[in-house]
Amino acid sequence: MDTPVLEASFGCALCAASAGQVWLVKSTEVLAHSTDSWSPGLAAVAELDGAIRPDGQAALVVQTFFGVTSRPVPADRVDGVAKALEGVDACALYQIGYSCAPFHCPDCAASYCGEHWSWRTFEDDPYSGVEGDCPLGHFHVLAY
Repeated sequence: MDTPVLEASFGCALCAASAGQVWLVKSTEVLAHSTDSWSPGLAAVAELDGAIRPDGQAALVVQTFFGVTSRPVPADRVDGVAKALEGVDACALYQIGYSCAPFHCPDCAASYCGEHWSWRTFEDDPYSGVEGDCPLGHFHVLAY
């Protein structure tokens, strides 16, 4: 991976609206400097991420129709994530981990926006998250 930040945007298979946007960031300093044009929610996640992620640890920031998440990327997965982002390959991201591309339905091999997922939040003590059905009725947990 030659660049400190890789980014890919994924469109809805039905309407081309944004299904999700994913960033792979190599260092917390780069993430902090990348926030100038980000939404307030995304900038807040970047600030929190910078405070808790060790320097030099890669992170994956995922913005979807239901929110923004950031999680560390283990060193042995950075190249795979980078390759998936360079190829704008939601299938490959989902295979690494469903949270890398929660907008993607692996059964359809397609990504969908929030208008086309029938999604809802759930509370199942002690767990909470987002679940939904894709337009073809495939059920998936989108986030915990």
